[in-house]
Amino acid sequence: MLDYFNQPRMLRDWSAVQACLQPQIQDWQVNTVSLDIFDTLLGRIDTPEQVQRSVCRKVAKQLGSSFKAQAVWQARQASEQVLRQRAFAQGLDYECRFADLVPAWVERLLAAPNPELVDFIIRTELELECLALYVKPGVLSFLQWLSRSNTQILAISDMYLESTHLRAVLEKFELAAYFDAIYVSADRLQGKYSGKLYQLIAREQNLDKARWVHIGDNPKSDYQMASAQGIQGIWLYEKAELKRIDQQQLAIKMAARGSIWSGRYFFSMLQQRLQVLSTDSDDFYFRYGRDVLGAAFSSFMLGLQERLQRKPVEKIFFVARDGYLFQQMYQQLQAPKPEDEYIYLSRRVITAASTADGLTHEQAQVAFYNPKQQGLRSICKVYGLPEEGLQPLAQRHGFTDFAAPIQDWQDARLVAFLADEEVQACIRPVGAQHRQLLERYLEQVGFFSHPQLALVDIGWNGTVQKFLKQAFGQRSDFPIINGYYFAFVPKMYHDFGTHNYCEGIIHDSRRDNACERIPAEFEEIFEQGARALEATTIGYRETPAGIEPILKSSQAPDRLAEVACNRMVAAIQAGVLVHWQHFQVVQRLTDYKSSDLLPYVYGLLERAVVYPTREEAHYLTRLVHTEDFGHDHVLELGRKALSWQDFLHPQHLWRRVQESAWRYALLDSIPTSAPNFAFRMAYLHSVRK
Repeated sequence: MLDYFNQPRMLRDWSAVQACLQPQIQDWQVNTVSLDIFDTLLGRIDTPEQVQRSVCRKVAKQLGSSFKAQAVWQARQASEQVLRQRAFAQGLDYECRFADLVPAWVERLLAAPNPELVDFIIRTELELECLALYVKPGVLSFLQWLSRSNTQILAISDMYLESTHLRAVLEKFELAAYFDAIYVSADRLQGKYSGKLYQLIAREQNLDKARWVHIGDNPKSDYQMASAQGIQGIWLYEKAELKRIDQQQLAIKMAARGSIWSGRYFFSMLQQRLQVLSTDSDDFYFRYGRDVLGAAFSSFMLGLQERLQRKPVEKIFFVARDGYLFQQMYQQLQAPKPEDEYIYLSRRVITAASTADGLTHEQAQVAFYNPKQQGLRSICKVYGLPEEGLQPLAQRHGFTDFAAPIQDWQDARLVAFLADEEVQACIRPVGAQHRQLLERYLEQVGFFSHPQLALVDIGWNGTVQKFLKQAFGQRSDFPIINGYYFAFVPKMYHDFGTHNYCEGIIHDSRRDNACERIPAEFEEIFEQGARALEATTIGYRETPAGIEPILKSSQAPDRLAEVACNRMVAAIQAGVLVHWQHFQVVQRLTDYKSSDLLPYVYGLLERAVVYPTREEAHYLTRLVHTEDFGHDHVLELGRKALSWQDFLHPQHLWRRVQESAWRYALLDSIPTSAPNFAFRMAYLHSVRK
């Protein structure tokens, strides 16, 4: 009969292994199958050394600032070497047990035993080891098939963790039940690579080596040494996996240089987790949230965590509506964190309350930042003022058309109109009513009950924080507010009050870093990705249960357009949350800070915003963006794309570019990225000027 195993067996996947074994098991030529564990059953998103270095960083943090991670690592290496040399001197293999290593390592560090630290290290190492592992594709179906064949199944590993630890790891991945026994070199200080572990197993299990097959990824210890013992070996040769491991090693070396390489290494691990541990989707919006916005929003949340650790607060308020997704992400954090609350605020209700003492010229100008502004009508809409009461007064000052745009913000008519006491007497009572309801709402949610708090929002101008201070800053219990924004561009306001703090974590124009500026070139996609699906807050009303927000009518034109996009936004956010789940795991493994990741994230965002694919331009321009500041305007993201003919009329072309919310998407029909590059260079040049 043909011996299927008298020649070297190099098989490329688990279906090939099963096809090879099936006739032998059916003919009773094989009754025992053993499998290597690491890189055979369980793949790695990070190397064993990097996991151990992560443990050392966490040990150093646990011990305090006088201990450095590199010194902790060196102490581990020295203790391990002593134990391995001792075993070798006793005629055993060059092995050590984790149960011996950790106490020796701790005693070397502290010059005294410390059982609590020993427990911390063991617990941390097992946790991080599991975070770095995943069940490789095809393994589960193979084990299920093998278990149905009534074959004895063994797990074998050369590893410093002992069999009790490995059983816990296999249980974590729901694989332990498939194995009749687990053998590891650390238990007896005898390894596969010397052949001694195979001999020990054969004796203890009383195995017929001719009917024993061993499968593993290492050609020496899993194939050659098994074959040398008379065991039929199979070398699992997964070419793509070996290539990935080589790339991973290169990424680790490059990450040590910093710059974009830290982020490249980080996100390559994250991508590997996503590929093997999450279900792919055909939904473009889900994939865009997961693969593009996920990196930006997750890096923002990491930056937020870091700032909350440096400047602790008692409570965090996530501002409606664009703080919605950030609160969902925040609530997924496992670490202890301050109390949080979603607070119904908007520019509309904040600015309306700020007119309780009248409307200043500076305040009035806020309405004119809207490119579709309608003069005094825009002022009324932004500040919630009654048009019918102000129109007759406006006519006295020369405003024949209440809705005519005001291009000259120093218009003498406007200055006189605002200086008119009758005008201010009409404004103040309305503003006072807005302010009273808002103040009661803020008291209800505990805004004034905490000396220090944080506001988290998508950002841009910091309008909410500015007008909160302006409306209620005179209260003795007004808190110190730390405003943390995805992006902060304080063009409209500069003074946010004493002790108050504002920062854009991903983009802050005050840092004058050109690499950060990408979010400001397509603000709308970040706002769409973060916003709640419900309507914006336009006021408050008193109910028996307290003050409750009034949301914009579901029949408002912009709200109807927005609701039509809610499914797309929900899919984007689902993708972001999947990304965030795996982001947190990789961050725990690497201990990277947001500053380590941002250079790479800026590159990702520049690719997405400046050089969108045709698919991205097609689907993202289906979204609509509401002006959300009093008006019912909808910003068109999907304007007609440019063609070569547009370039024959430079002035018309430049006007279209200036008016576009996403200028780079105008060029998606042109089969070159040269115009996008030119736009980008022109923008950077204008910024530097």
